[in-house]
Amino acid sequence: MIQAQQITSLVYNQQARFFIYEAEEVVTIFNMYENTERSVINERLDILTKFLSANIAITDRAGNILYGQTANVQSQSKILLEPGFKERVLSGNNVVFSGKIAGVNEEMFLVAVPLKRDNQIIGSVVISGPLAGLKQHVHSILGIALIGALIGIVLATVLSMLVSRKLIRPLVKMEETARHIAEGEFGRQIEVASEDEVGRLARSFNSMSTQLKEKIEAIERLDSLRQELLSDVSHELRTPLTVIQGFSEAVLDELVKSKEQEQLYLRNIIDESERLRRLVDDLLDLKGLEAAQTFDEMEYVVLNKLVQITVERLRHMANSKEIKLALAMPEQNITVWGNIDRLKQVLTNLLDNAIKHSEAGSTVRVELGMKNNCTFISVKNSGHGIPREELENIWERFYKVDKSRSRRGTGTGLGLSIVKKIVEMHGGKVSAESEPGHGAVFTVYLPSTEQA
Repeated sequence: MIQAQQITSLVYNQQARFFIYEAEEVVTIFNMYENTERSVINERLDILTKFLSANIAITDRAGNILYGQTANVQSQSKILLEPGFKERVLSGNNVVFSGKIAGVNEEMFLVAVPLKRDNQIIGSVVISGPLAGLKQHVHSILGIALIGALIGIVLATVLSMLVSRKLIRPLVKMEETARHIAEGEFGRQIEVASEDEVGRLARSFNSMSTQLKEKIEAIERLDSLRQELLSDVSHELRTPLTVIQGFSEAVLDELVKSKEQEQLYLRNIIDESERLRRLVDDLLDLKGLEAAQTFDEMEYVVLNKLVQITVERLRHMANSKEIKLALAMPEQNITVWGNIDRLKQVLTNLLDNAIKHSEAGSTVRVELGMKNNCTFISVKNSGHGIPREELENIWERFYKVDKSRSRRGTGTGLGLSIVKKIVEMHGGKVSAESEPGHGAVFTVYLPSTEQA
């Protein structure tokens, strides 16, 4: 209904503007030829009448026809008899009217324009025509609009159904996949079939599912490691405590047969106590490293001196096991920004492990150098090596490559964990490579500086 009213108003307004324009042209013709060639005025009016398919008349102030068709002048003369029309035209306003006029059988569409000469209103120009033709034109437009609206509704319905199915199908698939994930099937993926918002949502969903699976696996792995840690710590503490308790009870119960045996028992008690102290110290050290973001005391460290001093300090230990220490480093100083005590601890732990896992008569090689604008320190031994599947786990606390091997040695099983944490806090990384039967090489990479 609103559209019909708008179309009717638009058509009527266009027709009114058109008639007003032509009526003003008639005013121009009247002023041009009225005093010279009056017959020309009627000829021009006849031409315009056929062109407009409407009646045209020029009237005086009283409404008498001066020019125009005499056969159909009822409407033109009677328009000015309508209440207010004559006054409006003679006051200089255009008049537009559509509907029934008294004394005229059919509905009319009329336009009256003031007839001016020398800025004086001397009459009016009236253009009129049957309203039926205009209504028929409006009905034709409304019919076309209605057909277009129906076609639009049908197309919109079909398109909305297609679009809805295209949109809803992946959403339903997401809901189904989300339900499976909620039931514990982490990592499930859905097919991405578009590049629109729904496609991007599907990709985000797949990424979320993948990350969720990874995080769940990480949590499960951490929980497993936590259980292993608790078990390992219990084992590490139980063994020395059992030894200490056993030897102490033997001494108290006076089961010792000789002074030498008593000294042996007391030495074992001291050794196990020292082992417990190292274990607790390493645990506290690792806990402190994990809680800290960086080291308080940082300085430029010349690695050439640090490596050489550390190697010499452990040479006696290596010689006692008939193991040779070989050192290779450049003549030019290599400097890094770090904590000298912690870096010394890293190299000491790696060398200590290398010596302990090397056979008598073998060589442990230490190399300092630069690679890809990065400083590296590598420690290589010639022991039994580490299986490939174990390399990723050796950095875990208390992790044992050989699960059947007891921890009755001097190590605490935390050395490599401490090494990894210290190196990472220096902005570096540590890696391990090994071939079973050909030893292992541990390499520390640290950011280098220009300071000499």
